[in-house]
Amino acid sequence: MSAIKPTPDGPLMVSEVPDLRDPDGYPIASKETAFLCRCGASKNKPFCDGSHKAIGFSGEPDAEHPRNKPIAYKGHVDGVDVTVSYTPMLCTHAAECQRLQKSVFSPARKPWIQPENGTLAGIRAVVFACPSGALSMSEGDGAPQQLGPDSTTTEIRVEKNGPYAVRNVPLEATFNGANASEQKYMLCRCGASKNKPFCDGTHHDIKWKDDA
Repeated sequence: MSAIKPTPDGPLMVSEVPDLRDPDGYPIASKETAFLCRCGASKNKPFCDGSHKAIGFSGEPDAEHPRNKPIAYKGHVDGVDVTVSYTPMLCTHAAECQRLQKSVFSPARKPWIQPENGTLAGIRAVVFACPSGALSMSEGDGAPQQLGPDSTTTEIRVEKNGPYAVRNVPLEATFNGANASEQKYMLCRCGASKNKPFCDGTHHDIKWKDDA
């Protein structure tokens, strides 16, 4: 069975490697067990080349993360009371929300999420497409729900200048982050996340590149 295990201050050990793909969606050839770089310094990305030892990489997360708190945005949409919940710590700045429904999700205004400006189908599509699980939603009095790929989708995708996007691969680590999903999540590849092994968007802030 496929599984991902963060090694102490080292790479991600992936056993029975599932569908591993590059940023363009093409398969990446791999051995049955792969060691994926998570320090950001390998010259053989996405695979580890031992650079984590040379740079003194630490795989430990910060003791506390200031953005680990869900923020709720409420609105009446298509006759239904909708609450969109957003956990900043889990956001990787993939911007799928803005691409799919900018009328609802726009950092250029406050509040940046305004459910009443969209459609129920559109908001569901955004929550489904959110790759990190930072967004969840509830309808009426229901509990917040993650929407995402079914269990038949099992893959690890290397995002360009960003994290690993994982779908339905068990992870041997505590799932940090309010409303975090174990079915879809993002793992840090730049080495600078404060929520290791998960991505917290730091690669975007420091403008990390694959050729770093």
